Amino acid sequence: MELQLAELVMAATEDEVAPQGATAKTSSVRSFTRKRPVRKPWPEDIERERVVIDPPATCACCGGSCLSKLGEDVTETPEEVPRRFKVIETAREKFTCRDCKAINQPQAPFHATPRGFIGPHLLAMILFDRFGMHSPLNRQSTRFKCEGGLELSTSTLADQVGYGTPRCCRSLI
Repeated sequence: MELQLAELVMAATEDEVAPQGATAKTSSVRSFTRKRPVRKPWPEDIERERVVIDPPATCACCGGSCLSKLGEDVTETPEEVPRRFKVIETAREKFTCRDCKAINQPQAPFHATPRGFIGPHLLAMILFDRFGMHSPLNRQSTRFKCEGGLELSTSTLADQVGYGTPRCCRSLI
């Protein structure tokens, strides 16, 4: 009986120690958090044109004229002028009203594609080269990099072409 009692005590201690050993063997895994893709900045040697949108003269909320500058948001849009590239920087200055503490800012510039960042002339050239000249997108990407240092990946070009073509023509991409 003493032997059976000793075996039961040993089995009970093994059952208590087993979960602790199992948790020690497992590694802690951090949860996955998706990072927003970060676009590489455009090269500094590309010609730049700065456009500043006129700020509001009065507060849109209360009509007060005591506005103070809070900062600005800059949207960079690559554009194509025949045989050269340039980046158009559109600055939208933020102002705060000292009377009602509201923040005023002009609307963002219009882009030809939803959530797009390519100018309409460059988009037209990409679409014409793709469908009019039958130039594949990977060749266009290489040409942009060689001609003006503008790095646009093939997948980015494909997204912009997808937005710029009607549904019936998307099978041709």
